[in-house]
Amino acid sequence: MKKRASLLVLVALLFNIFSYGVAVSAETYIPKDPGNIYNDLTGNYGLLGIASQFHVFAKNKTTVNAHTDGNIATHELDAKNNFGTELHEGLLNQEINYIQKTDSFANSSGIPTGSTRMNKFVVGSNVDVALQDGHPTVNGSRLDHLTPDDFYKDRAGHEYIDFEQEFAKLNVAANDLATITPAKTYTAADFPDMNNRTIDLTDLSDTGFLLVNIDAEVLTMNTPLQIINPNDQVVVFNVINSSSALNVQSPIKYNDRSNHETEDFSDANISWNFGNEMTDLTISAPFQGTILAPNATIRIT
Repeated sequence: MKKRASLLVLVALLFNIFSYGVAVSAETYIPKDPGNIYNDLTGNYGLLGIASQFHVFAKNKTTVNAHTDGNIATHELDAKNNFGTELHEGLLNQEINYIQKTDSFANSSGIPTGSTRMNKFVVGSNVDVALQDGHPTVNGSRLDHLTPDDFYKDRAGHEYIDFEQEFAKLNVAANDLATITPAKTYTAADFPDMNNRTIDLTDLSDTGFLLVNIDAEVLTMNTPLQIINPNDQVVVFNVINSSSALNVQSPIKYNDRSNHETEDFSDANISWNFGNEMTDLTISAPFQGTILAPNATIRIT
């Protein structure tokens, strides 16, 4: 009996010793049902609709290689760096992100819920999710900034955002904007001094919003482009004469608004319509404004 008792004690000791090295597997859980975007965004968001409420809104693939201080809604995400609107002034009471599909995900993405901010982070029905140490995981990557209360997953056969429906509206908007007679057109020839490029909208005005055409070549130059809009009009730039691929290399400077991290977008009244023919758009410089490129894959580098 003593030998047997000693053996049991030895087995127990060995189990206790080796159990400390056993990794705890991620827990399986069912995230909350997100419902529909229109239950969360109920306002009138103008020409761009709900797309205007996202930093990036893409029907195809979005690649994030640099930190992106803003929210994302995309069909597919390749994120090698993090994203999410940082807490600054405490003016944004809800942050919504929607990722239908992803193979690469930075675990520091998303901003923790605080006293002034609620998170709604939604993934598609086919994304592999779990719970580990009190945090949701996506494809095995633990989202350290999010809790289960912040996390949602589409139910099979349902989509939080119907991208086909939304981009059908955006295609119409892009076409409509492209047919409007512009108040002015800018080409590379309008900027003889490459180091002093300024678009001054002071003497231009229109009802509703100001529409200006800008040649794509202007945006490929690698020197700053200063835009002066002293009356804070809503401005839409139609990007014209572009091929299906474009690399924007011009740092955009707008009024006295620096390219900075903020939650206050009240002075963000500039949009860029890259049209329906654009399929490959790369942003390689600090950029300001809302991008309308319904059929493009967007890369932020």
